[in-house]
Amino acid sequence: MEQSSSMYKFASIGEMAETTTQLLALNLQYKASLGTRHSRATGLERVEQVVLQQARDYLADVREGFVLSVRTAQVTKRSEIQFLLDRVLMDWTQLSRELGLSDEEGNASSIEQGGQPPAIERLREQLLAFSMAAIAFGQLPRLSADQITFPYSYSNPPTYSDIPAPDSPGETLVRIEELEQMIWQVMASDLQELLTHRYGALRRTYGFFEVSACLARKESERFGIKRRKGGLFS
Repeated sequence: MEQSSSMYKFASIGEMAETTTQLLALNLQYKASLGTRHSRATGLERVEQVVLQQARDYLADVREGFVLSVRTAQVTKRSEIQFLLDRVLMDWTQLSRELGLSDEEGNASSIEQGGQPPAIERLREQLLAFSMAAIAFGQLPRLSADQITFPYSYSNPPTYSDIPAPDSPGETLVRIEELEQMIWQVMASDLQELLTHRYGALRRTYGFFEVSACLARKESERFGIKRRKGGLFS
């Protein structure tokens, strides 16, 4: 049961990454070229918000998986230790509440009164999300030109080889935070503005979801997982 649940989660991450890539491509090809956003929400824009929220939820799992995975033994620089203390260890209180590990007295009282103990969220989903993200970071510079669809690539053939894989916990956290910020900005900002002022971050974000979709597609075929016919915008 646990293995099939993990496979389902793996497949769902791949579908989310593919749909997010398609949505970003559609917006970059059309909305950015128009240089404007409609003032009122259309049906498509409501769908966009749902898709981007799914991407944000996934990145929240990636962050939690990173927090659960990072070890001080992996950090060699004092400055990076301080950076991670400021960014990561502050998250433990919130994470503890989300996992149902806080308020032990309240939990004990609930059990004594005949209630069921609060369910503890299974950690493997966050760890799976972070593992997939870490692999995507490493594979992004190696993605072949025929798989790159970013509409505003200026190299011929297109490449992500200039985007280095993070090689420390601090750099990994910076990339995760950048992804979170960019998805929020795509939801809230004009894409032409992002192309002009946040081109690098937008390209890295697009590439991350693109390589995630490619990796999931390849592994799904190897595991014999059936994919949906076409994507959201096919």
